[in-house]
Amino acid sequence: MIVFRKIIPLLLFILFVPAAGAAPPPPRPDTGIGALLVRAAPGATTPPVLVLYREPGIGRIAEKNVAACPNLASILKTPADEFPLVVTALKDGWMRVIYDDAGRAAWVEPFRRWPYLRWDEFLKGKQALLLRGLKKSHYVPRSGPDESAPELEPLTPERSLRILEVAGDRIRVLIDLTVIGWLRWRDEDGRFLITLE
Repeated sequence: MIVFRKIIPLLLFILFVPAAGAAPPPPRPDTGIGALLVRAAPGATTPPVLVLYREPGIGRIAEKNVAACPNLASILKTPADEFPLVVTALKDGWMRVIYDDAGRAAWVEPFRRWPYLRWDEFLKGKQALLLRGLKKSHYVPRSGPDESAPELEPLTPERSLRILEVAGDRIRVLIDLTVIGWLRWRDEDGRFLITLE
């Protein structure tokens, strides 16, 4: 009986604790309502520091180097001196941005050199690829913007897409310069399904 008391917890540990190096991939970034493109001042050698507030101008939380914030550079392929942040809300010239990997957000007052772009402005005309490891349904373009439109030939992540139009969660794309179809660019949880080239 004593042997079983020692073996059972060991077996449970082996079965339910993932092996080292088998950590799940990080979640795909949230999309919010647009992107704030934080840029260093001309001639600056370090990334800008964000001053974070609970509400616009009220309840200062902290100062944080923008390079330490989760940014969208890997998805949006921006220049090295530009730090795109997810914007979740706008209020009186202030922007609520996601500032850590847990998805917490705070308000910042952007400088003029930091443009804000809604996703329809940012994505239109860009080249994109679908991310790997998505549900099968996300690789199937449709002939129209809704789920009832006829399906087209399924895509692979290597297929090149030119974004022609953004309509909510969907994009109209030119696939390999030959076929026009509609895809989701973000999922039901508001996370990216595409990466820009």
